[in-house]
Amino acid sequence: MLIEALTIALAVINGPDDVQCSTEELALGLCEAGGGPGLGVGGQHTQPGQEPPAQQPQPGPPGGQTQPIVGPGPGGAGPAQPTAPGGEPGGWQCLDPAQQVIGGTCVTAPEPDPDPAEEPDPVEQPPAIPPLTAYDVANFVPVPAPPTIEPFGVAIVRAPMNVAVAASSHTVGGDLFGLPMSVTFTPELLTIDYGDGTIVDVAQAAPTWEQLGQEQLSPTATSHTYAERGTASVTVDVSYSAVVDFGPWGVHPVGGYVVSQGSPVDVHIYEKQSYLVAHTCAENPSGPGC
Repeated sequence: MLIEALTIALAVINGPDDVQCSTEELALGLCEAGGGPGLGVGGQHTQPGQEPPAQQPQPGPPGGQTQPIVGPGPGGAGPAQPTAPGGEPGGWQCLDPAQQVIGGTCVTAPEPDPDPAEEPDPVEQPPAIPPLTAYDVANFVPVPAPPTIEPFGVAIVRAPMNVAVAASSHTVGGDLFGLPMSVTFTPELLTIDYGDGTIVDVAQAAPTWEQLGQEQLSPTATSHTYAERGTASVTVDVSYSAVVDFGPWGVHPVGGYVVSQGSPVDVHIYEKQSYLVAHTCAENPSGPGC
């Protein structure tokens, strides 16, 4: 019988008084003949009274990542039973970058922080800009310059007087809806009130006689003739078209005209009379017609 033969063999090897291993342990390599302390651990044998070789730490992988200590099992067949912190079986013993045992939890290296230079800039959402009206930019329109009355700030009955206004395109900066912007005004229409019930709209500039290259007391697009002497208040309002530039958020037109109301200017109206005199008014200020 096979079992009887193995038993006889063990008795021959170890002696009748030293049999300490079962046939199954011998077959699996879990102990040596003689049953002494020379057990197979990690594929190596020890002699009685000899300490097993110390476990050498394995070099860690690049990047500082810890690694488990793995060794062959008894008889060189598979890894040994791992040991958790405190000596209890289970879990792996891990090494830190300095090859020191840190416990049973293997920690991987943290992911590197992304380079801020490589992060895309957040896309800024455009602000909500409603349709613009004249009311939105009314505070930015300047007061026009007072009109210039020719000749010499007076008028003569039944002779043309001229009204000149210096109105031109201009740009004003500021904030609108909490956004920085600039608004450009362009004169489109002049409304002239001559103070005697006559009001006209002129869709052009109002230059002086000199700018037009005309003689004094000649008719122009903005001239007027009074029927009687007295005093009249002349007022000129300027109607501007406007566009608002919000920079990266685009240029937005303003609906309607923005009207800049002018201040009234008094005009004295004189009557011209012809006299045959011996002396001029400079020579005789109290003379007829002076």
